Amino acid sequence: MLTKKINSLVYICDSMAKKQTYILDYQEDYDFILLGIFCAYRDYRLCFEVDNILDLSLERMKDVELTMEKKGSSGLFPVFISTNVDDENYFIIGNKGSNGYFIPELKQVDYFLKIRNFSRYTKPDEIIKKLKTISIVSSAIEINPEVLKSAANFLMVEST
Repeated sequence: MLTKKINSLVYICDSMAKKQTYILDYQEDYDFILLGIFCAYRDYRLCFEVDNILDLSLERMKDVELTMEKKGSSGLFPVFISTNVDDENYFIIGNKGSNGYFIPELKQVDYFLKIRNFSRYTKPDEIIKKLKTISIVSSAIEINPEVLKSAANFLMVEST
C-alpha cells in the first residue's frame, strides 16, 4: 500500500510487512524585502505619496481576510499593489484592520511595504531614505520577517 498526499507533511509507505513514515521538515520562504512605515494618515494618502516618490502606480486590491487570534473572528486589511518596469511587485499593507492587527507583535507600525521579485539593484536603505522624505511619513524601518511570529500572514498577500 502506498499513500501519497500532495502538500502533506507526512508520507507513508507500506511495503510488505514494514511500515515507514517520513516527516518533511518544512520552513517558510520569505523571499521579499519588508519595510515598516510609520504614518498617521489614511492609506490612500500614503499610497499617493509613495506613488510619486518611488514612481509606482499603486492600485487597491481586494482586502485580505485573516483569521484572528480570537476564536471565530476575522479581520480585513487593506492592500495596494503595483508592478514597476523591472517586474518588481510592491505591496502596501495596512497593519490596522477591521478587527485587530495584521502583525500583532508590531502594533506601532502603521503600514508595511513588501517588495517581491526584487532585483539586485533594489536597496532597502535607499527606499527607506526616499520614504523618509515624504512629509506625512514619521519614520520607516527594515524588518526581518523571519523573526516575526505571525510572518506567515505576508504569504497570504500575493498578486491575484
